[in-house]
Amino acid sequence: MRVPLLHTDKDTVLHRRDPRIKLVLFALVILFLYTAPSWPWMLGATVAGLALSVVARVPPIALLLLWLLQLPNFIGLVIVPLWRDLSAGEFAPFDGDMDFGLRLGFAWSAALFLSLALLSTMSPDKLTDGMRGLRIPEPLCFLVGYAFLLMYASLADVFRTVDAMKIKGIELSLRRPVRAFGNAAKLFIPAIIIMARRAGTMMSTLQLRGFSFSQRRPATTLGTVGAADVALLGTGLALFATVAAVRLTPMLGA
Repeated sequence: MRVPLLHTDKDTVLHRRDPRIKLVLFALVILFLYTAPSWPWMLGATVAGLALSVVARVPPIALLLLWLLQLPNFIGLVIVPLWRDLSAGEFAPFDGDMDFGLRLGFAWSAALFLSLALLSTMSPDKLTDGMRGLRIPEPLCFLVGYAFLLMYASLADVFRTVDAMKIKGIELSLRRPVRAFGNAAKLFIPAIIIMARRAGTMMSTLQLRGFSFSQRRPATTLGTVGAADVALLGTGLALFATVAAVRLTPMLGA
């Protein structure tokens, strides 16, 4: 069974961008989601994130599955209030609870698509080197890199365990969802034990190879910031400045 990876090793316009720029853009995405004044802005960010995910060649099945995880939230925030208003004969489109639900629902989708478009184009090494290039403290860089490595290694161990459990007739198959759910519960405790064992081993191995909380490692994967990087960053800053101006202008006028 193949281990799913966040990073996709492709050659796209987003993969070639400097990791420091992409991390700054990721921070701007977070600020945008808290600053955008209404749901149409969130809808625009969702469409932009989906387009960038396609440019980054994120696997469509990954996009679909991750979005489906948010479907219950969208139903609770949008469909349920809509049904309640229709049943009461008080339907007011894009107002009250409906406006709040659309804003939050699209915000989650935008966060998902934009994060995938940016983070999937950076390997763990480039991600941590980008953090070092932005002068983020070394303990945090070490922890982020360690978390990614631990996640991938633990997933590989868990998937090997799943393959071994098939011999005993314990199989996770979407064709039998009820049985698969029960078998997943049997896998839970072994998975926790595997991750606990792997965590200590990986920490010792990394420290033996020179990785440390206190000693800053050189950023070996960073190049020079090019014109395309500057243009991408400028676009992100301009969009955020526009949203901030739209949000703050009524407040300052009052």
